[in-house]
Amino acid sequence: MKDDHSAAWILFHYFVLLLLFSCSSGVQVREMPINRPRPDVKPEQPFQQARQPENTGSVAAGIRDLCDKGSLSALTKVLVLLNENDIEESEFGRVMSAVAVTLLIKVYDEERGGFPVPDAPKNHIYSKILAEAERGIYREPPPASTDYLEHILPFLALLDDKSQSRFAAALPDLEKARRLNPEGALAPYFTGFAAERMDKPKRARELYDAALALAPDCYPAVFGIARILQRNGQDEEAVFILSGLNDRYPGNIVIMRQLARAYFRQNDWTNARRLIDAALAISPQDPDMILMLARVLFEEGQFVQMQAILDRYAAGNPETRDYLLLRAHLQNEGFKNRENAISILRPLYKLNPDDFDIALYMTRLLLESNDDEEQAEGRRMLKTLMRPTRIGENIPIDVILLASEDAVRRSDWEEARTFQDRILSERRTASTLVNAFKVEQGAGDVRAALVLAEELTQNYPDYEEGKVAYAEALIDSGRHGEAQRLIDARIAAINSGAYKSRYYYLRGMLRGNFDSAVSDFRASLFENPRNLDALKALVELYAQRHDDRHTIYYLRQALAIAPKDPVLLRYQKEYTGKMQ
Repeated sequence: MKDDHSAAWILFHYFVLLLLFSCSSGVQVREMPINRPRPDVKPEQPFQQARQPENTGSVAAGIRDLCDKGSLSALTKVLVLLNENDIEESEFGRVMSAVAVTLLIKVYDEERGGFPVPDAPKNHIYSKILAEAERGIYREPPPASTDYLEHILPFLALLDDKSQSRFAAALPDLEKARRLNPEGALAPYFTGFAAERMDKPKRARELYDAALALAPDCYPAVFGIARILQRNGQDEEAVFILSGLNDRYPGNIVIMRQLARAYFRQNDWTNARRLIDAALAISPQDPDMILMLARVLFEEGQFVQMQAILDRYAAGNPETRDYLLLRAHLQNEGFKNRENAISILRPLYKLNPDDFDIALYMTRLLLESNDDEEQAEGRRMLKTLMRPTRIGENIPIDVILLASEDAVRRSDWEEARTFQDRILSERRTASTLVNAFKVEQGAGDVRAALVLAEELTQNYPDYEEGKVAYAEALIDSGRHGEAQRLIDARIAAINSGAYKSRYYYLRGMLRGNFDSAVSDFRASLFENPRNLDALKALVELYAQRHDDRHTIYYLRQALAIAPKDPVLLRYQKEYTGKMQ
């Protein structure tokens, strides 16, 4: 009788507890002001805490602690423990597996290996947070919540966001998460990520360091530090810390990608290619590395090989933004087919009008076109790009460079000069020095042009464009003997191509007699039949000799290349009756 009474008493308490649990209030959802769910969504059912399997209390607590820690090793250990204790299919196991796997993929960009894909109970709060984060919806935790994961998981919605207001709105939840769990690495990492996106690099660096102090294997924080270093022009330092990370985690493709990109930023194609090849040896179908290989081949001028690699990438990713943008570059710079490049880029631009890289390159292609309407369209786009997006914000340096190049193309030297101080203060590279040289040369400042050409040859001794500029500067300065010796040396050193064509043209300009000049100009056209300077020089030489047949022959070729050149139009008018 006593045993029956005890059993009844235990059963009564069980039902009371069950009733209390089932009547618990629903979870409040307060979303960020962007990407809210539709207001007509049906009220959700109150969620229930995932039940822990019997006799696994200590294991479950350990799993929860590991998820809260948030390091790579801790999250990987969660999946191991769930598997080893055969609780993957329990409600608790499915929920925690979903949390760990999502964090590994979204934060660490890790593949899951052989673990089964979790199917988390849809009525659990974590499942709801993860599902909404996948749609870009930030679910604020209830004000009274003391659950650490409820405060950090919503931030997954913002990892691909660019809105500073959304990051600012998330900071109070992240700061509370840091107080709730001072040992968790993801709260300081996410806070640093938000600070970086809010243009607070110093604060971001402090928080990334804090995350690494808690979890040395939280390597996304190292990526953040590398980005900050690169932003400050410290590319070598970025390569150094990423190389150390790569040595520590050999074979980690995520780290290989970052290090390859860092080498790429330094124009170190050899080391970039080394990392890419190593990554593709591990994962031959890695789309990021295949596309990076195409970019390296592009920079090396290996356009045919690049096309083959792009075709390989397109087999599985035919419509991605980066692929189409790179394909447009290949058509324009590689195969000199601007029309094809524009046809590739125009639909992409219509779909992504606010994408800076797409808009910038589309503007460049249009400005370089020979079509008046396309040039006008390009100048309208350039005018839009020249407007800062926020008050007090500087116009991006790439836009300033494009505006300067367009002014040079139009021979508007005074406008081009207005951009030079900003350009050379931020990017005193070989290409910007050449552009500045052209500006000063066009403006007639021989001395300033010579100073820039000398800097080019001293700082970039292997840069052929710099040698050409120096030869031109010597000619303009009247130092013809020096120019002749430089040109003769370069003609002997270069096998063939556009640069050899330019040197022949410059030597022709130095010749003192007609036959020698014509010989060099024709040699220039042999190396590059589209050398407009050589064609115009021949037109003028033969016109001075009243040799109408040769004048018209070269005039037609020149007009096919530059139908609106004012010098050529003058000759065309003069020879109108004879060109029929």
